[in-house]
Amino acid sequence: MKDPTTIRLTGHAAAYPATHEARDTLRQYLDEAQRTLRSDPDADDVVRDLESAIGDRLSTLVGSGDAPVTGAQMAAILAEVGPVSPTGPALPSAVGRSRGRFWCRIHEGGWFGGVCLGIAAYGGFRVDWVRTVVLLLTLFSGGLLAIAYLALLLVLPVVPTVAEYERQRDAPRYA
Repeated sequence: MKDPTTIRLTGHAAAYPATHEARDTLRQYLDEAQRTLRSDPDADDVVRDLESAIGDRLSTLVGSGDAPVTGAQMAAILAEVGPVSPTGPALPSAVGRSRGRFWCRIHEGGWFGGVCLGIAAYGGFRVDWVRTVVLLLTLFSGGLLAIAYLALLLVLPVVPTVAEYERQRDAPRYA
């Protein structure tokens, strides 16, 4: 047997002893996952989830033993995790999970950058009420809220329409 190497995975502090064959098998799997998901905006999150799931299985397999993970053992772990396809990985905990609400600016229908419309979409409020509250709070805070508003203009991602926001919010995260 060749000299063992170690594998480090996201979400795990431990380094797992493994043969070069096991390391190469894992590297090919993760590289293929990244290639398959290259057009998915959540690709990095999916690969991190995959690494975490693989690390959990390696922790169980290796335990406190010093024996390196073999190529056959790694192949069995990867078969258990499942293949990655553009429609999503076979991670049971991730399938069907929606993105949920997220902070953004909504361009269409926004008055000054779309921040109030984004807040309204996030909270399920009427946009005219949000605009009124923001205006009143800006006046009563001596303009301090305007600084926060300008900061939100710089940091929040832009979504073109409310319909697109709802589609992204409700769409399964990995499907």
